[in-house]
Amino acid sequence: MPTPITRETFISPDHVKVALTSTTMFELGADGESVEEVPIPPSIKETGVLPSGYSVVVGALAKQGITTVEQLPENMLEELKEQINAPNNLSIVPTTVYEQKRKLTEQASED
Repeated sequence: MPTPITRETFISPDHVKVALTSTTMFELGADGESVEEVPIPPSIKETGVLPSGYSVVVGALAKQGITTVEQLPENMLEELKEQINAPNNLSIVPTTVYEQKRKLTEQASED
C-alpha cells in the first residue's frame, strides 16, 4: 500500500526552532487582513516559543500531483526534507492567515 505524504513526512520536529533562526516574521496589519513583515522579537528567540495565535508555514507538494512517498525518486525524500526545513523556507505567521491559506488551498484543489 502506498505511503501517503503528510505534513509529518517532511516537517522536522524542531521546525519552530529552525524558523526562529530567521530575522523576521509576519503579523497582521492594522486592518486585520493584510500581513506585515516585522523583526522577530528577541523574547521569542530566547524562549523558542511562538506566541499564541502564530504558526509556522511551509510549501506543499500536493499541487504538483505528488501524494505518496513512493512517487518520489530514491533519495529525494531526504533532500526534500532538508529543503523544506531550511530556515529560508519556514515563516512565522498569524495562525488565522495560515488557516485562511489552507482553506483556499483546499477549495482550489476541490475545483
